[in-house]
Amino acid sequence: MSDTEPPDGGGAAPGHGDGTSPDDPTVATQRPVAPSDSATGPEVVGPGEAVEGGDVEDGEPGSAPTAATTARSSPDVVLAVDIGGTKFAAGLVTARGELIDRARVEVERDVVPEAHYTSLAGMVDGLIERARDQHGAKVRAVGVGAAGPVSRGFETVSPVNIPAWRNFPLRARLQETTQLPVYGDLDAKALALAEGWLGAAQGHPNFCALTVSTGVGGGVVLDGELLDGSTGNAGHIGHIIVEPGGRRCGCGAQGCLEAEASGLAIEAITGRSPTEPTYEIMQRTGRLVGLASATVCNALDLSLVVVGGSVALGFAATFFHSAQVALDEHAKLSYSRGARITPSRLADSGPLIGAGAVGWRGLRRARRGLS
Repeated sequence: MSDTEPPDGGGAAPGHGDGTSPDDPTVATQRPVAPSDSATGPEVVGPGEAVEGGDVEDGEPGSAPTAATTARSSPDVVLAVDIGGTKFAAGLVTARGELIDRARVEVERDVVPEAHYTSLAGMVDGLIERARDQHGAKVRAVGVGAAGPVSRGFETVSPVNIPAWRNFPLRARLQETTQLPVYGDLDAKALALAEGWLGAAQGHPNFCALTVSTGVGGGVVLDGELLDGSTGNAGHIGHIIVEPGGRRCGCGAQGCLEAEASGLAIEAITGRSPTEPTYEIMQRTGRLVGLASATVCNALDLSLVVVGGSVALGFAATFFHSAQVALDEHAKLSYSRGARITPSRLADSGPLIGAGAVGWRGLRRARRGLS
């Protein structure tokens, strides 16, 4: 399967805002980005993809299960986990990208690493029980999207905005808790998979996804491949310098996009929650994100930037207009001129659908004997 070759059949899952059914043939050319076996990272599975030992057995990726299969089997799901700076979220994601249940807990401040994990594990255990008891579903794996940095293979995580977790062995701990295979990636890379699968980047083999929330993350897809980099941290666009000599970032540099436009930065700059922004701060945040987006489009020959996250989506039209103006002003090369910035189509479901995509992708590669 080539990097951009779509799974056959199936379109966006119901309820994702495009008005199509999963089998609507009119969306046949708008398919998930599916990084190939030759890519550095594992590939994303398409809707309905069979997994080794699973209950979905209908052959081609994206094909809908037959009535007989549906009648004799419970649905397979991935337990999706999103590790953010202020919350942990989890959900159940089917192979068609449907988010059928979800939960969240707040991240406590100034607690020991084990207290964070105890909170996360309680939520995970509860969702596994609900999958079985309420949904009649079989959990096949755990997929995780986490703020970074992360180590190669997702063995450890060190989210900048969770100081207690430095080189925390999240993958091993979740495997111990759930007795399931665990696959993980950066949260914004997971969002890129989700947007290429079911969201605003369907049919686009080259794009960037950004999350502007408590922190700022990014994921880049080139020629259908989700970029990993040597340590798995490719796409950290939050650390592009947008204000030389500006505020000190958690990474140690000054003027990073994350230090100037993240939720934590906005609160530090204005003394008020990013849920209560002024018009000027919405404009400024959009402008800085547009500036960083132009840098990425110019450097990587991109024409689409998909932006999610609570800050960006909360600031809405004011943010996106300002971001597009800045992008237009700074993307002037023949190939980047006309690049556009657009909201995530999956809205607040995107991070969990992305984590689910990471899990389905991992299962598919495990079935093929790929690392």
